[in-house]
Amino acid sequence: MALLVISGQPCSGKSTVAAELTQMLVGKGLEVIIIDEPGLSMTRNQSYRDTVSEKNTRGKLKSAVERSISKRHFIILDSLNNIKGYRYELWCIARAAGTRCCVVHCAVPKEQAWAWNEERAQGKDAYSAEVFEDLWRRYEEPDARQRWDAPLFRLAPDQGKDTMQPVLQGVVESLTEEAGPRQRSVVAKQLQPTQATTNAPLSATNLLHEIDGGAQDVIGRICAAQELAGSSAAGRVQMGEEVDALQLNRPVTLAELRRHKRVFLKMSTQSLASRLPDRQSARRMFVNYLREHLD
Repeated sequence: MALLVISGQPCSGKSTVAAELTQMLVGKGLEVIIIDEPGLSMTRNQSYRDTVSEKNTRGKLKSAVERSISKRHFIILDSLNNIKGYRYELWCIARAAGTRCCVVHCAVPKEQAWAWNEERAQGKDAYSAEVFEDLWRRYEEPDARQRWDAPLFRLAPDQGKDTMQPVLQGVVESLTEEAGPRQRSVVAKQLQPTQATTNAPLSATNLLHEIDGGAQDVIGRICAAQELAGSSAAGRVQMGEEVDALQLNRPVTLAELRRHKRVFLKMSTQSLASRLPDRQSARRMFVNYLREHLD
């Protein structure tokens, strides 16, 4: 149905907003899936401690969105979503799926965000001072003039639930087409796939062959890198044009890769065929699969 991207500085109340929106949508009988770092077994501080970790984190979150998005339920991406280029990629995923998309920006004073982070440190997943400062400095605020940031709703979670309620209601109305005449300008439109995001589907006869070929290309690159690394981890393995590199932090055997390939092929032919229009797409999806399962 829709992708709802929550964006904000660290500890700015994003998860509180996600929970409120989930409750409101579920109250309307709608199915909601929340995607966040803890849900993918990642701690927030470790996920953003350096450039490599941050890139891998964004990749896992994006892959989870790609796997889950459909016209049957709402996806709430509860994360920093702090890079405008990344938000554009998420918007493209929504467009390719033919669903709605909107952005909710949570903004609080830095002092309040740090205070909430200190409270979280009493037993939850808190940011270190270094990671907090780095993320705060690099945050790229959403801009409603950009199509991938629109419609844009701004919230101040530090002002309390009563203050947020009208905005939250506006978000729900935007995504469910319940906005009144005065709010029609902020209704999230149904995005339409374009030729750039939609390819002719593979025929039944060559579907498995193309998926297998794409996965085998990835395995070949990993094996070549692993051979050079010897008994050590292969590190960053380049996957070619339009496919993100794969970071390997331990040695990986061919037998293990083949096992993952068998699972991926079974999963692909059963549920992912419509989103694997060519070998390049199969390669990208297999790399994302390995990124999540080669722990």
